[in-house]
Amino acid sequence: MGESIAVLIIFFIIVVIGFVFYMNVLNASSEIEKEENLQLKAIEIAQMASFLPELQCSQDNVRRENCIDLLKLEAAEGLIRKNSIYHMYYNDIFESSNISIEQKFPTNKRWILYENIPENYTNKISTFIPISIFDEKNEQYNFAILSVKVYK
Repeated sequence: MGESIAVLIIFFIIVVIGFVFYMNVLNASSEIEKEENLQLKAIEIAQMASFLPELQCSQDNVRRENCIDLLKLEAAEGLIRKNSIYHMYYNDIFESSNISIEQKFPTNKRWILYENIPENYTNKISTFIPISIFDEKNEQYNFAILSVKVYK
């Protein structure tokens, strides 16, 4: 009888140790899945930001890839950041993120299109996309980087 009880106690200890190990593995895999989902969300927001029709260059209704019109960019920056109706519309699309464009060549300039940074965030993922900015006044293309930071 004592041997049977000792075997049962050892059996239950092994089952508890196995259960704890399984829960730790499950918890670690769920954290990895959360991180992957955040990265996918960051890529999705970056793609939406880079293909905004409000900013894209076009000639005869044909849009150019990875090109942003400077005049549209300057107008959109003022509208999105200062007008609460536009900001609410883009809040549904971009959620908690920061979208800015930094011109690198020939001069350094920065435009902040959208900014909604939560007070307490635990994770931030940044995505950078090289683009060109078309300046119609001077009829030239300038090099820039579209920076998208997504907060969780």
